[in-house]
Amino acid sequence: MTTMKKNIHKNLILICFFIQFLFPLAQAAEREYVVSMEKTEWLSDGKKNYECSLSQKIPFYGEGKFIHKSGHKVKFNLFSDTPVMDDNVRIIVQSEPPPWRHDDTVFEIGQFEFERGHNPLIVESPYASRMFQQVENGMSPVVIYRDMADGRDIVVVMLSPIKFRKALAEYRECEKTLMDFDLEEIKNLKLFFATNKDILTTRSKRDLKNILTYLKMDPSILQIKINAHADSRGRRRFNDKLSERRSQAVEKYLLSVGAKPEMLYAVSHGERQPEHTNATSTGRAKNRRADVQLLTSAPPTAEERKAIEEARKAERRRLLTERSIFNQPETETQSVVPDKAASKNEPPQKKDQAQPDAQILPEPQENSESTDDFVDDEPPAPNFINFDHLVDKNNQKIKSK
Repeated sequence: MTTMKKNIHKNLILICFFIQFLFPLAQAAEREYVVSMEKTEWLSDGKKNYECSLSQKIPFYGEGKFIHKSGHKVKFNLFSDTPVMDDNVRIIVQSEPPPWRHDDTVFEIGQFEFERGHNPLIVESPYASRMFQQVENGMSPVVIYRDMADGRDIVVVMLSPIKFRKALAEYRECEKTLMDFDLEEIKNLKLFFATNKDILTTRSKRDLKNILTYLKMDPSILQIKINAHADSRGRRRFNDKLSERRSQAVEKYLLSVGAKPEMLYAVSHGERQPEHTNATSTGRAKNRRADVQLLTSAPPTAEERKAIEEARKAERRRLLTERSIFNQPETETQSVVPDKAASKNEPPQKKDQAQPDAQILPEPQENSESTDDFVDDEPPAPNFINFDHLVDKNNQKIKSK
């Protein structure tokens, strides 16, 4: 009898094992993370003129936060106490009525993917704005995804609309202080110029005015540095003068709108510091620029500027000497000067016979670009004495006729 009971017990264990193996979904459950009604709290925080936020702590999970920065639209960030270790986890964000409301329907806001780290979800506008509106209307934005361990459980992260309007008033007051431009972008501003021009565009003037607004908010800024550039079309000396005119145009406008002269430091680089390729018209357009940086360090003194300029000129002379065709190493394609003494004793060669002592010139290469790529390029420089033919920009041998 005892043996029979043991066999029955073993059979039941096997049956349970096969049921779990064949029907794993039967064990699926829903894990819900939501703050209770009595503990729900929305916190308004931010930095004046820079950022405003509304956040809610989610017990045993993390935090949900709406963030509005100057020059940007509202974003929603979901933070997790435990970092997400998997990429591309598909999630659904939908709007649901709270338990005490039965007159509203559930609808989907959007589908997104988790990323690795403690901030796995960033929802951009307009989806983030829609989520914000739903909370303001008393609805609950819900983030739904499958458990990343084995995919069996459904994870639900819910924001509660309770006490949202209480913190909303403080948040709206913070939003009134936000600027209509990106503060981080204004600290590293890029201004672009038309071909062979040093005239500031309307947008460039607007951005330069925003610099003055930013300086009033951040007294730690002590220097406005201007680095002006040109593309590689035209001669070096011509491009040096062109970039210098561009830096002067920026400097002159900043002074006209109220910038302090002692804060300005302008440097022209010509074609020497391209950020993009000069092989295409798009790249050249991006190289015709002036970079304006707001720095916390004081600008160099007059003596320091003189020393810096002398060092820059010395470096340019060194590079010109290195790249001169007179300092290029001997190559197989270099012309070979025939030995006159030896040629006197050599028999005359036939007309069709190869002449190894003759000059071997490299074949000219056709330009692979279309003419459209040069429509917006720097035009040829004025006719003046030019010594650029002594320098090979591509570090290749150049042989004049």
